[in-house]
Amino acid sequence: MTEISILDCENYESILTSLNSIFSTSGNDISNFLESIDINEIWEKSRQEKHADEYLFDEFINEFKIDESKIIKAYWFHNTRVLKGSEFKEGILPLSLAINKIEILINEIIKKIEIPINNNSLLGCSVIQNKLNSKTNQGPWAFLIRDFAFEKVDGIHDYLKSPELIEDIIHFKYPEKYDLIFREFQNSTVECIIKFKTETEFHQQRLLYVINYLYNKINNEKMDWRSNANFSNNGKIISPEMIIKIDYL
Repeated sequence: MTEISILDCENYESILTSLNSIFSTSGNDISNFLESIDINEIWEKSRQEKHADEYLFDEFINEFKIDESKIIKAYWFHNTRVLKGSEFKEGILPLSLAINKIEILINEIIKKIEIPINNNSLLGCSVIQNKLNSKTNQGPWAFLIRDFAFEKVDGIHDYLKSPELIEDIIHFKYPEKYDLIFREFQNSTVECIIKFKTETEFHQQRLLYVINYLYNKINNEKMDWRSNANFSNNGKIISPEMIIKIDYL
């Protein structure tokens, strides 16, 4: 029977524990190796034909042989902002199913601050329509590494501050009142991280993002977008049965 290893990147310790299983080694060996190696030196000595973290991963898998017979499955972390107490009884919804609920939430906020509701259709918003027309962009999206949600990385949206769709709708319907409405949205909601599992196999090569994250963490280096991996469920619901836990921050 094929052995399944779970990649759980909820925190530093769980990452090391997961890698222990995948590579059949110890967390101390992994952390000591990543602390001793210099990615800049590796890069300078390389042919510089790919990203530095790819050369780092090559060094890592030369040191710690991966068990090719194992199947890896990962836990993922969906970052959002919701009304406190939201239970996700319907699961985590893709954009096409969430959009009406989000419009209702925004309308409730509009009523609270006594601004006339704009009933114009979102069909006129190309940003939103482009997302709706792509299964990948519909999500639901998630991060592989939970703590990456708290990193300030250029080009990475802060989903705990607000879902992109919230900002898109307010920008489109209420551009002149954006700051007022957005501030009230934040006051009415809380940060939320939902941990869930999938049946999708995690490709071994994507472990390079985990190793890059650990390297930066251990050596106090700045995180970049290659210090995390993303997941989209391609327009399908993450069912309630797949949700492991919900954290309100």
